[in-house]
Amino acid sequence: MTRTFPATEAQILKARYDEAVRIKDAWDYRLQWAQAVHADATEYGGDTDATGRTITAVEIHVTDAAGELRVALNAWVNATTTTERRTA
Repeated sequence: MTRTFPATEAQILKARYDEAVRIKDAWDYRLQWAQAVHADATEYGGDTDATGRTITAVEIHVTDAAGELRVALNAWVNATTTTERRTA
C-alpha cells in the first residue's frame, strides 16, 4: 500500500484543516461523554464535583480545538482560490 503525501502548500493546509476537524470532533464527543457521566452521577449519586471538574477541563480543550480549527480554516482559505477549495 502506498501513501501519497501532500505536495503543495494548499494540500498541506487542507490536510491540517482536516486534522483540526477530526480533533475538534473528538473533543466534542468527549464533552458529550463527560456531560452524560455527570448527569448519571447527579441522578444516581456520585462524585458530581469530580465530574464537574472533568467537564470544565474538557470544555477548555474544546475551546482550544475550535481556535485551532479556525486558524487552520483561515490559513487554507487564504492560500487557495474558491475553485481549488471546491475540488478539494
